[in-house]
Amino acid sequence: MGADRRMFPTVWKTLPGFVAHDWPPHRGERTLEEVAANLCRAYGIEDGDIVVGASLGGMVACEIAKIRQLGGLYLVGSATHREEISRLLAALHPLADLAPIDWLQACAGRIPLEFAQMFAKAEASFMRQMVKAIFAWPGSGNVPVRPRRLHGRHDLVIPPPPEVDLLLAGGHLISITHSRACVDYIRSASGL
Repeated sequence: MGADRRMFPTVWKTLPGFVAHDWPPHRGERTLEEVAANLCRAYGIEDGDIVVGASLGGMVACEIAKIRQLGGLYLVGSATHREEISRLLAALHPLADLAPIDWLQACAGRIPLEFAQMFAKAEASFMRQMVKAIFAWPGSGNVPVRPRRLHGRHDLVIPPPPEVDLLLAGGHLISITHSRACVDYIRSASGL
């Protein structure tokens, strides 16, 4: 949830019409449904679009699929319901309001890794609220389009669910570390 468009490196742009978005400024959205509606408005997501979401973005993509009639839905290292998230994170989520996010971001800002830099720049208010929203989320339910799931075998944040369309030998950040394999799968599955 502390990520931005850098979750999708250059190879993703080889997909026809692919556009990676940052989270719009947090305006007090409290649910994944509200974030999905805001993304549709802010970025003009329309019926027929193919939506790819990584991690929190995949959960929000499931909510977008309830608002728009999507041409495809791809979840990269993501969940379709809160029970899929690591038990440790589930146990810690009530502490979201107490976590020293500003201090953690300042520390992360000193680490030259791309993901640390993304986390350092994310809005603390958004991260705190999304931790709560994820664990209040009723799940994807019966979205009208079948989500295709790409997952890392070694994902500790959202362990691989039993049914995965593409299982890669990576962790939670496969949209970055295994971007070529993800793009190739989406291209093939979507007929692009």
